[in-house]
Amino acid sequence: MRATPICVRLLLASLSLGLFACISSDGPPDQLVPEVTAAEASTPLAGEALDARKRDLERAYSDLTHFQETLTSLHYRKDRNGLVQFSQFLDAYLGVHLDPMLAGEWQSRHPELSALDANVRFAKAQLLVQLAERGRAADAMDDIATRFKGREDMLVAYPPGKQTPLGKALEQLRERKWKG
Repeated sequence: MRATPICVRLLLASLSLGLFACISSDGPPDQLVPEVTAAEASTPLAGEALDARKRDLERAYSDLTHFQETLTSLHYRKDRNGLVQFSQFLDAYLGVHLDPMLAGEWQSRHPELSALDANVRFAKAQLLVQLAERGRAADAMDDIATRFKGREDMLVAYPPGKQTPLGKALEQLRERKWKG
């Protein structure tokens, strides 16, 4: 049985409309990304909200360490296309998820969160070094130095798997920035 030209045209038209319906913009819909006001970002938390922030920071740190391993693997395999695609994903992850979480200054001073906050910031800076984003990495390091001024003896997890005083870890990271 042979399809009529009108049926074929209708089928092609409906398929093409279906394809265009699947195309989306680069980011998530605005209604899915919550608006965080400056007051909310700087308000210290307690109780369950503090535990939730701690879990968020722990998850972010875990994600960043996995991202670093992935980047190392992509560099080792010389997978240029994979590096480009993964870099775009990381840029979106940092801008949409991580940077808003790290915007508040209170968590850098909170006794229960300050070390974890510093670890996340070091992992972010190291990731930027691996991405060869030297300017952004320098900004991240300057932010660490400013936020933790006077607490250079606080232990942080840098290099990963070791505990180092924050001041010494920052020096090591700054040296690594230029070595690549």
